[in-house]
Amino acid sequence: MTRRAPSRARLAQAGFTLIEMMVAMAIGLAVIGALIGAYVVSFQGGRHSDAMVQITEDAALALNVMRQQVAQAGFSQPHGVAEGGGLVLHSFPAVSGCEAAGFTDLQAAITASDNCQPSGGADASDSIEVAYEGSVLAGSASNGILGGSGATKQPLDCLGNTFDKTHDAATGDDYWLDDSKFYVASGSLWCKGPGNAAGAIVAQNVETLQVTYGMASAPVGAPGSGQVIYYDVAPHAGSPLWANVVSVNLCVQVRSAAKVLSRAQSPTLGAWVDCANAPQTSTDGYLRRTFSTTIVLQNRLL
Repeated sequence: MTRRAPSRARLAQAGFTLIEMMVAMAIGLAVIGALIGAYVVSFQGGRHSDAMVQITEDAALALNVMRQQVAQAGFSQPHGVAEGGGLVLHSFPAVSGCEAAGFTDLQAAITASDNCQPSGGADASDSIEVAYEGSVLAGSASNGILGGSGATKQPLDCLGNTFDKTHDAATGDDYWLDDSKFYVASGSLWCKGPGNAAGAIVAQNVETLQVTYGMASAPVGAPGSGQVIYYDVAPHAGSPLWANVVSVNLCVQVRSAAKVLSRAQSPTLGAWVDCANAPQTSTDGYLRRTFSTTIVLQNRLL
């Protein structure tokens, strides 16, 4: 018997074989898997980038607010001439602080003899307090943003609040003493100024504040007081070394607002160097970085 060859019409209607279908599905699944992998990597990279932007912004806010206050520490507006020809200035401590401790009493003035409350723990944050006289001068000559209205302009504290004048018993007059306390609590940087009854958050996601002080070889005004010899932690309360402080170094450790690191990413992206210059690695999924700035206390070098 002779077998007839299939016609052209029947060949045109023939479909894929099972093997061809399986090969096509395998190739399709591989392409889809690659696309999903690329999307996941891109998504994780985007979360990491967003976290870095947030960390940088929070750190910049924290350091800028503190820098604005610390840079003016010790300023007093001359308001008379002494018998010997020198200028009459209000006298108050320019800077004070606590090592690995917060403030015992937020209402206490910078002149308080001992206002440090140890926080406990090896990674406890420092705190710093600075004071200067707020001035109200014509035009832009004032040393800060002014509040109030009309002819009753007056300086604002670290939180943007107006505050009452302080009486100087030595000179008999009243003046605006801007006394700001900076400290870390509940994962944020806080400030307590003279214009509010309690502290308030100025920057979120700040885990640690470390403060070191640039020490001159002599008290301010004496020969050798214009050069930093070394940096050290806060002297104890009442120490004469506070008179040798001519600069301040601030370091903040800032955390991402959300968990962005997988377990596999922690050894690389989760690595950072803390304020003590020690390498660290995140184990909780949060991204961390440290930022620092050094401020010269110009008013103590004049």
